[in-house]
Amino acid sequence: MAKSRLYFYGEKSNDLYQLLTINEIPFISVSSIDEIAKQCKQGDVAIITSPGYPHKTVDISPDSYKQFFKKNIRVYIEYPTYLPNHSMDSVVHKGLLERGIVYSDFFGEKLPSMSIFSVNDCHIRMIYNVTDTLLCYAKVAGFDFAEYGLTNTTVYPLLFKEKNILIAASCLSNFSTARYGPHKTMEIIWEKILGWLTGNSLELIKWEQDPKPMYGKNEKLNPEAIVQCIENGHNWYYSSNLLLDPSWEGEWKKYQGDGTFPFGPPVGNDKKRGDGSNGILEGHASRINYDGTQEYRYWMRADVQAESAMALAAGGRYLHRMDSVPGNLLYYLYDSSILRNGPRNDKLSKSYGLIGWSVTHPYVFYGDDNARTLLATIGASAFLNKQHWNNKIVEGILANYRLSGKYGFQGERLNEGDIIERGLEVYQGSELTHLSAHFESWLWANYLWLYKQTQYGPLLEKAKAGIKMMMDNYPDNWRCVQSIQIERARMILPLAWLVRVEDTPLHREWLELMVSDILKYQVESGGIRESFGDNGKVDLGKTISNDQYGVYEAPLIFNEGDPASCSLYTCNFAIFGLNEAYYATDNIQIKAARDKLAEYLIRIQVTSDRHPDIAGAWFRGFDYNRWDYWGSNADAGWGVWSTLAGWSQPWILLSLILTDKEESFWDYTHTMLDMKKAMEESSWIVE
Repeated sequence: MAKSRLYFYGEKSNDLYQLLTINEIPFISVSSIDEIAKQCKQGDVAIITSPGYPHKTVDISPDSYKQFFKKNIRVYIEYPTYLPNHSMDSVVHKGLLERGIVYSDFFGEKLPSMSIFSVNDCHIRMIYNVTDTLLCYAKVAGFDFAEYGLTNTTVYPLLFKEKNILIAASCLSNFSTARYGPHKTMEIIWEKILGWLTGNSLELIKWEQDPKPMYGKNEKLNPEAIVQCIENGHNWYYSSNLLLDPSWEGEWKKYQGDGTFPFGPPVGNDKKRGDGSNGILEGHASRINYDGTQEYRYWMRADVQAESAMALAAGGRYLHRMDSVPGNLLYYLYDSSILRNGPRNDKLSKSYGLIGWSVTHPYVFYGDDNARTLLATIGASAFLNKQHWNNKIVEGILANYRLSGKYGFQGERLNEGDIIERGLEVYQGSELTHLSAHFESWLWANYLWLYKQTQYGPLLEKAKAGIKMMMDNYPDNWRCVQSIQIERARMILPLAWLVRVEDTPLHREWLELMVSDILKYQVESGGIRESFGDNGKVDLGKTISNDQYGVYEAPLIFNEGDPASCSLYTCNFAIFGLNEAYYATDNIQIKAARDKLAEYLIRIQVTSDRHPDIAGAWFRGFDYNRWDYWGSNADAGWGVWSTLAGWSQPWILLSLILTDKEESFWDYTHTMLDMKKAMEESSWIVE
């Protein structure tokens, strides 16, 4: 470095400019590419970045290229308008599902060929006649590696060598702003590029990461860590900009559309925050823009309304910051929205009491969504200390109960038109067995909860029938949606509450089996590894080809053993279930596992100075080996970097609160709520 000069063209805000500065690598900043071409001498080095990315490519004159080749100086150039000896498409391709792939041994053993990394919102042109490709860009399946190579996909050269010049077809220097990852991979890439340019072996000691986990893998937790985590998680609901206000309702309707593709631009801080009266959007999509912001999911779902209300009510009670938002969300759900109105609020309708899936599909019912909506309403009501929604709770539980078959199963999805046409007797007489804990088990938890309140025997019998069928068929005949861990995590709760109702050796044996099996996959840092299991009945397993990547819902892992935990389907429900299992059994080993998982979730909570709308959230995916937000981003709706106002955030937040307060949901809600009167008024539903 001392014998040569490093010239840099680009803005001071450029991520590479900042990286060189904080690592004290000396360089000369210039305002003109022609100036570099004229001043550079043999042995000098030049970096030309893209100040106008992605809206403007970098213009480099033919004469400057001549000088670079003639003087044999090493140059890094990105996002060029023109390249000598190469043709390129006139249209810039805007990437969505594609990822970067290592295509040579240039980056050494730490980053072998076919390694994958993310280049979010990549704008790139196809460049032809490339012979020495180092990195390429394509839609590929895999966790760490492109498992199917580069078959069945369009491949763009991303970084290639042309004599003494490295050419990036996009803007690789936008790595921090656009949140390219994993961040350790990006470190290796830039160490090798800078090392090649300068001829020196470089180690980038300082690397700023934002967003990042709240704590390092082995960092000592602050004594107030759980309190801070709960506060951050509660505050996220207000800083996420998800609470809809009527002043921007038109944008919500525009981007929500018919609900099949509800993605839209970030909801900026210029938008007025709602008070819950108009509902709350679903969350962030797993789509990161070139400026580091994320797209939003402009969808209004019933479960999200109730779960958000529960999280805000629990957090408000814990932090002594109760406001009107959680109650307003429940009023929206049950009164002003279409979700529990229309036929669902007509006592003569066979769908009376059911809760619609979403405002775009109020006539569709998922038992699991109804189950979480109802449990969350129970929780929100208890934390608000209000009996106002007791009838809605009882009506919802009984409506689902009367649509379940002889063995307690309801099936994956019900349609209002079918229910009205076929009649309740058909469903009640069905011998359906649907061995999916993900779809069925929390309805049984609802039945057990209401049985404890009312002693209505058929609720207990229906729950026991379903649970027995599940356990008799565990694990070989279970249907797994994406992971066996998802199913186990969901099954813990009804098993724990069955012990509460009937504490028998068999029921304890079932619970202990389920807990011990899921905890076999609890890693040292506390997370629970995703697993396909051994029975081969995974509906949505590894992506079968590159062209199918991102087409369907999909797991975070590709191969068994990939080091990923999931906060959308597994860890969130597991910690809630483990807390209830501990209080049902007083088993200190379960408590220890719960506490270990709680510490893990505290550590991996998102912190960000740049993006307050994600600070305090939990992304779906986390790689506990890299200690970074990473995984297979193949899920069509809820990928690695998605956030959810329902599902993940509320159950994690609630579980941390219960853990810190040394409480169980079962005990607290049964103490605060009394359903006897509501049951008397609603018992006609099942008569």
